[in-house]
Amino acid sequence: MNFNKIVKIILAIIAIAGLAAAAVVAIKKLTAKEEPEYFDDNDFFECDNDLEIIEVKEDEAEIEEEKAEEKKEAPKKKAAPKKKAAPKKAE
Repeated sequence: MNFNKIVKIILAIIAIAGLAAAAVVAIKKLTAKEEPEYFDDNDFFECDNDLEIIEVKEDEAEIEEEKAEEKKEAPKKKAAPKKKAAPKKAE
C-alpha cells in the first residue's frame, strides 16, 4: 500500500471517531437532568444569626411637618405667556 493511502485511512477513522464523540456529548448534554445546587448561608457569612429587631415609631406630628415642608418647597408652575397673533398682511 501507498503511504498516502494509509494516512487517509487513519484520518478517516479519526474523523469518524470525532463525530461519534461529538454526538455522544451532545446527546448527554441535551438529556442530562439538572439538579439544583444548594448552599449553606453559613459558608458565606460569618454571623451568629441572633439579630435583634428594633421597631422605631415616628411621631405623627413629625410626619405631618415633613409633608408640610415638602409642599412648601415645591415650586409653583407659572402659566406660559400668551402669544400675540401676528397682523395679517394685505395683499
